[in-house]
Amino acid sequence: MKRWTIPALAALVLLIVLAHIGLWRDETIPVEAKRRLTLLNALGWAAILLPAWGVSLWLRARGRPVSSRRR
Repeated sequence: MKRWTIPALAALVLLIVLAHIGLWRDETIPVEAKRRLTLLNALGWAAILLPAWGVSLWLRARGRPVSSRRR
């Protein structure tokens, strides 16, 4: 993993959490709209991260290709 990956992911998570805090503290938006936006955000992230995680596990289980193994 590259040096910048973990700080970049931490910054992304921090921005998402701050955005949700701002959303839920805003009194002008109805609670039902806040719930729908939060659910939509969670589903969007799940649609991105779950397949990526599955592919990562699949590639790890498959191992390296035969042509790249040392002889």
